[in-house]
Amino acid sequence: MASGIQRIAVFSLLRYDPNLTFCTEFWWKVEKIPQPLGERETKKVVLERSFKLLVHETMHLLGLDHCIYFSCVMNGAGHLQEDFAQPLFLCPICLKKMKTLVGFDVAERYGRLEEIFVRHEMKNEAKWIKDSSSSLLRNVM
Repeated sequence: MASGIQRIAVFSLLRYDPNLTFCTEFWWKVEKIPQPLGERETKKVVLERSFKLLVHETMHLLGLDHCIYFSCVMNGAGHLQEDFAQPLFLCPICLKKMKTLVGFDVAERYGRLEEIFVRHEMKNEAKWIKDSSSSLLRNVM
């Protein structure tokens, strides 16, 4: 949760552990699933989910609201399944807003993101960058 006006945010990563299940009736009731993922896969899932959370909430701190235009990391989410289904990336409109606010080189940003995704074996995200970067550069530059 973040408040851009007050420039404060609180992040909790516990709910992103794929080996836990949460009761829909009582928010405090947490249980381990019967057949948990291995340590390597758990770390990968938690890292991906954490990236999404940190990007989303940091964008709020920088003044962006929820995106209603495209499938975007800045879409609002009402529950965990919606949250998990969102992409990790900013849509062209939100990317343009961030470029204007912060002032970064889009090509350099996506090059660095690709390095991070490759290092952490996030193959789908690295592929997305390879497939989408030329289109993003044309539309955002």
